[in-house]
Order: sequence, then structure tokens, then C-alpha cells
Amino acid sequence: MDLKVAAHKEIVDLHVLLQSWFRGEGEASPQLILNHFTPDYAMLGAAGRPVARETFAEVLPKLFGSRPGLVMEIEDVVVRASFSDGYFVTYKEIQTQNGKRDERGSAVMFRKGTAEQPLLWQYLQETFFAI
Repeated sequence: MDLKVAAHKEIVDLHVLLQSWFRGEGEASPQLILNHFTPDYAMLGAAGRPVARETFAEVLPKLFGSRPGLVMEIEDVVVRASFSDGYFVTYKEIQTQNGKRDERGSAVMFRKGTAEQPLLWQYLQETFFAI
């Protein structure tokens, strides 16, 4: 498996789902998003708040349609390290909505998944870029 291609595809695929979710488009099933995460998934958001998978799963239904017009772009995907059961990857995420733009640097630990979902998100840390 080409790690950079697989990581880039997974990151973009999930952000396409998230963008649609926040815009209130498509199927309103949070499970489609949650299938991308390990059971012990956790994140440290760009504002410094830790979020466990259970908390994310609880709040996700309330966020459907909460950000109409949101555009999410992914750049600069770099596989930093690979392990027997996963990969450490960084990328830049750009969000634009109503003329406002923010950028964040993200670092994700992927675990190897299944044939249907080859990479699973185990940990994500985001940091706002000053722009």
C-alpha cells in the first residue's frame, strides 16, 4: 500500500463526509462518520479541548446542518512514521465559511483497519495557524 496515497485518501474522504454533515447535506447517519474511528479514538481540538469518541458520537447529531456553506480543504499530507500496526501523518486543513478562513495543522495516528476501512483514526491533534 502506498502510505501517502492511502493516508491522503482517508483524510480527504473523512473531510468530505464531515463537510457534508456540517452543511446538512446527504445522509444524516452519524455512523458513516464514526466508522472511520477506532473505539478508543480521542482528539485534542484546535482550541485545546480534549474530545473522546463517546463525546464526539453524542454531539455529532446536533451538528448536522450547523455550518451551511462550509468548505474544507486538505493540503500537505506527510507520512511522518510507520509502525507495524499504524501510521503517524500530518496535514493542513483549511476551512472557509462566510468569507472567514482558518487554517489548522493536524497530526493523526492511524491504525490499520479492514478491507472496507483500511485506515482508522485513533488520535488527532489540531493546532490553529496564525494567519
